[in-house]
Amino acid sequence: REVVVVEERVQEVFIEREVDVYVVTATVYHAVAGQCDDSPLVTASGAKISSANTAYDHRYLAVSRDLLDVFPYGTIVEVSGCGELDGVYTVADTLNKRYKGYIDILINPDMRGGKWEGVRIKKVY
Repeated sequence: REVVVVEERVQEVFIEREVDVYVVTATVYHAVAGQCDDSPLVTASGAKISSANTAYDHRYLAVSRDLLDVFPYGTIVEVSGCGELDGVYTVADTLNKRYKGYIDILINPDMRGGKWEGVRIKKVY
């Protein structure tokens, strides 16, 4: 009688969904009248900001109108290329119509601002 040992290998296969990544210019803004409309504590989507001093806690960002079809209000996105501001945000606002290919990250007035080129934004699934 012959004994045959069969070695079984189980291989995990990860299927990665192809995700559209957009390359944009990123800036920052504050929830204050000089940088928003006459209701700086309410975003274009209707989301409320508790205070300009805690705005960053909400993790909101605005997209230029040309990106609004791709990233509608309420979309959760991942942003990379902004240094310490990299992370996950919710689309809650829009920029002035003169901007194209831009995102604007809502931050507290005491936080340091900036402008970054080549920033990557993608939907989080």
